[in-house]
Amino acid sequence: MLATEDEQDCQPYTCKRSDSVFAAIEKCLDNGVGACVVVDEGKPVGKVSLDDIRRAILDGSAIHEPMLDPLVSHMADPLGNGQLRNDVNVDDKILSPIVTENGYLNSIRLDRSEQYIQIAHPDLTRHEFRAVLDAFISSWVSSKGPYIGKFEEEFSAFVGLPHGIAVSNGTAALHLALVALGIGPGDEVIVPDLTFAATINAVLYCGATPVIVDIDPLTWTMSAAGFAAACTPHTKAVIPVHLHGRPAEIGPIAELARSRSIFVIEDCAEAHGATYDGARVGTFGDIACFSFFANKIVTTGEGGMCLTASDSLARMLRELRDHGMVPGKSYWHERVGYNYRMTNLQAAIGQSQLWRIDRILDRNRSIAARYRHALDGIPGIAFPPELPDSYGNVVWLTCLQVPAHLRSRLIAAAHAADIEMRPFFHSLSAMPLYEKYAGDCLHSRALSETGVNLPTSRSVDDQVIGRIATLIRDVMGAAS
Repeated sequence: MLATEDEQDCQPYTCKRSDSVFAAIEKCLDNGVGACVVVDEGKPVGKVSLDDIRRAILDGSAIHEPMLDPLVSHMADPLGNGQLRNDVNVDDKILSPIVTENGYLNSIRLDRSEQYIQIAHPDLTRHEFRAVLDAFISSWVSSKGPYIGKFEEEFSAFVGLPHGIAVSNGTAALHLALVALGIGPGDEVIVPDLTFAATINAVLYCGATPVIVDIDPLTWTMSAAGFAAACTPHTKAVIPVHLHGRPAEIGPIAELARSRSIFVIEDCAEAHGATYDGARVGTFGDIACFSFFANKIVTTGEGGMCLTASDSLARMLRELRDHGMVPGKSYWHERVGYNYRMTNLQAAIGQSQLWRIDRILDRNRSIAARYRHALDGIPGIAFPPELPDSYGNVVWLTCLQVPAHLRSRLIAAAHAADIEMRPFFHSLSAMPLYEKYAGDCLHSRALSETGVNLPTSRSVDDQVIGRIATLIRDVMGAAS
């Protein structure tokens, strides 16, 4: 439980009755709680939350009364004396004011002991709010508009490539990459056994044959040796997946692929900002594919992007994304294409996220370190193995391994305690749909059966980590 002790510390969690609805929205977004205590001349008189404001927008009251003051009474239910008692929480027992004897605000109590904790809550602030409003008001709400170009340019610059082609989702990015490289029937594409199904599905969309390889138990990803052993004369491409923010052995994989004229498509959906030998993942292959789903490090809600250093591939990807139309010649189609475009509204969110990506990565890294400290000494659990210095991993979601026979029990206990945890992906080879494309994949099977993702977002503070540590200790202790 956190109690702020001075006026400056209280400011992120308070609004004035005279503030505008827009100011209240921005405060509620920026503080990560989704609510504020409403203060009048130094005294708390109620509360306002994003849920309250949403209802007021839909019924029109927030539009016709743009100042916050007229909305406080029915939003916040303030006490008749203009004060809130110390024992009254203002947002589902999460946020509450502490007042002096005279009713003035003394501090703010932030209590997440009973809050529902999502596995990954999108980190949205005033920056994304302003940008998406700007895009909406401009009327550029579809696949044209200035934010698309800005997002493509700035994200490709962040990764270190000259071309970015924004698309509707990460799966579309993988599919476009394979099509642009000419992958089709008779071609083999090597994929890791532990990945989301989109990786292998994109290969099947093209009529090509996926070849599933086991992961390396240290990196949790495809190794160069595993790739080399799976190559045949029919191998046309390889898709290393930088899983859970942990880079694959991408330098040697790319070098071996070039020597055999095999295309490399990097699946970077969970690894925005990760590096190998000092270079960003995504810069080693022919095409890099990113996802911006709501739980990713950078999000647009849905969305994805193909990145490449090749001018010709960039042109091809842009045409394929837009129904195969030739630029500069309206409605003239020279190839079969797809409607895989991103909207300007989505790009506005993503471009604003990029301003803060370093802070988001630092925050996730700090959360993972605090989990390690809080869970230290609990028998039966393990954190991801440390990687060699050449691997610069990032934290997407904090990962943990537990005994396979206890994982379901742990996740069920967490859900009962209003904490969301999720198991690792099933290995592809374990599913009847894909097993015919795989050999023995012992390492990926073992990891998929023991891996758990822990909540990793702005809502995760020391109190939440303490809740989770206690829960894990209880489950592990009861089992032993």
